Amino acid sequence: MRTLPAVLVAAHVVLIGYAYDQLARTRSVPPAPPAPAMPFVPSVLTKSLDSLSLAELEALARVEDSLMLAVQEDSANVDAMTELAHLYMLHGSFDHAVGPLARALELQPGRDDLWYELLLALKLSKLDEQHVDLAQLAREFAEMAAMVGHGC
Repeated sequence: MRTLPAVLVAAHVVLIGYAYDQLARTRSVPPAPPAPAMPFVPSVLTKSLDSLSLAELEALARVEDSLMLAVQEDSANVDAMTELAHLYMLHGSFDHAVGPLARALELQPGRDDLWYELLLALKLSKLDEQHVDLAQLAREFAEMAAMVGHGC
């Protein structure tokens, strides 16, 4: 009987140690899902358009054309519209980014990231200081995308 309290104390110490170990152990974070596949974009994207060489401008035009063709093939391709807007914004053409973003938001109005990017493009292009018809800009972008490759 004299050893029973010592055994209980030891059992409690082990139990408390086990509980502490389980609570204090750092949990492993599951790996993030792989990033979506993005079209090849040259590494010169952070340069202004004025500082690009002719070869870099041609590569940039090919990327823009491929994104516009993707939108032409699928007028609901929000990812291509978003990438096109990113391409414009990376080169300082913030006013050109508004149309694709407005059209993308017509298709998926619940995406907060698109709203943020649209507001950023409006702010940086100073279009936020005037009345802008986003529906009209979205229609103009959709019409322009439909005309790509038709010699217009």
